[in-house]
Amino acid sequence: MRQLKSIMLAIWLLFIVYAFFLAPIDDGEVNYLKQIITMDSPDPLLVAVFSLLGVWPMVFGILLLSKDKATISAWPFVLGSFALGAFALFPYFIFHYEKRNRTNRTSQRLYQIVTNTSFPLTLLLITILLMLYGLVYGSFLDYQQAFWESRFVHTMTIDFMMLTLLSLLGISHHAYYQNDRSLRSYWPLGFIPLLGPLIYILIAGERNVETE
Repeated sequence: MRQLKSIMLAIWLLFIVYAFFLAPIDDGEVNYLKQIITMDSPDPLLVAVFSLLGVWPMVFGILLLSKDKATISAWPFVLGSFALGAFALFPYFIFHYEKRNRTNRTSQRLYQIVTNTSFPLTLLLITILLMLYGLVYGSFLDYQQAFWESRFVHTMTIDFMMLTLLSLLGISHHAYYQNDRSLRSYWPLGFIPLLGPLIYILIAGERNVETE
């Protein structure tokens, strides 16, 4: 476990150094962030990836806040991920340790939201629609060009990949607190961006296993 956390710490620091010092310096001739925000004819694939980055924090909110019993509280990191993505979540997975006999820190109102089956179902529908929109109407060539010339798109894309990898740990964290040990075998679903973690959440919800 310590070795894994050391590797994650190294990845997190390298991610920060790369994003701020090694990624493309500017947006070249196109300001892609402004283009997306103002909807000034942005590429649909760029819009889809940008929008899906807004779904990720809610997925981690379900995975972590429904079982916020570890040695440090998860909510500041989940909240920070809305603005900083994986940059904010990495420290939680590096520095926390699981602890079963602690009371869940999540408030009852928030707990009801993150454990309500309709929440992940809604996120799953939004994710599917955004992915279809980006894949059907977007251009991989335009996205590739933006990736190599824009720091924003470059970092956004790598952040999406980092969040996908962190979801493996998010699923393992959630499954750790379940009575059903077989749920731990679903951690490979984290390799499927967004869809995998959401499918796991729905499977876990169907079993309705509580360890409060």
